[in-house]
Amino acid sequence: MVLMTLKPWLAISILFSFFISNVIGAFVGINIGTDVTNLPPASDVVALLKARQITHVRLFNADAHMLNALANTSIEVIIGVTNEEVLGIGESPSTAAAWVNRNVAAYMPGTNITAIAVGSEVLTAIPNAAPVLVPAMNYLHKALVASRLNNQVKVSTPQSMDVIAKAFPPSTATFNSSWNSTIFQILQFLRNTNSYYMLNAYPYYEYVHSDGIFPIEYALFQPLSAVKQIVDPNTLFHYVSMFDALVDATYNSIEALNFSDIPVVVTETGWPWAGGSN
Repeated sequence: MVLMTLKPWLAISILFSFFISNVIGAFVGINIGTDVTNLPPASDVVALLKARQITHVRLFNADAHMLNALANTSIEVIIGVTNEEVLGIGESPSTAAAWVNRNVAAYMPGTNITAIAVGSEVLTAIPNAAPVLVPAMNYLHKALVASRLNNQVKVSTPQSMDVIAKAFPPSTATFNSSWNSTIFQILQFLRNTNSYYMLNAYPYYEYVHSDGIFPIEYALFQPLSAVKQIVDPNTLFHYVSMFDALVDATYNSIEALNFSDIPVVVTETGWPWAGGSN
């Protein structure tokens, strides 16, 4: 996972969406993980969010300090089920109900929780949990229904671009066939619950893996020269950024499985700020 950092002590990446619905519209938010060293008090973190006019936040885990600090701020919050919790929740409706009561119902309506992100890139990060991913989503949704919170809180699961076999050209993109069954179940759940597909889309990885096929400007939202234009040969669409192409590839992959009414929300994107020797 690539994280951008606004401050040395605050690990964040970009939460970015064009299309949740016609009502909500576009927004840019951030992801916050509390499993880092020297994290300041949650109240200071929230003060920074408000100062920067951040309106949307995704918490990688259900951190009680952050959830309390976000109360009465109107900031919309996606709360994360960790990968370590997915197996237990996917095997037990009572565990899912307890999780919702402890981490969602206990903080609403003061904290504006709008969605639960079930795991992080489960299909590629912990494939052994794939069989229980959709059951986990279903159990959490049923727990929300029982708590009468299902109209306010959606359930989805962030996936990486690795579940898409070939992202370019976007018009012919499809999900990796090895995941088709699980992806189909996920999409069916999202449609039935009026939720949205959560996508982690990092142009950095796509650029590195392209072995020089794409110019660096294309990955960095920078202007392209006439000789560097990126065109989908099937639609003749001109892409000015790799980010846009990744989102379109996801929409087309969804449509290839005969789902056309599921919005895509980019739950992570960004570029390395600092990190390992590579």
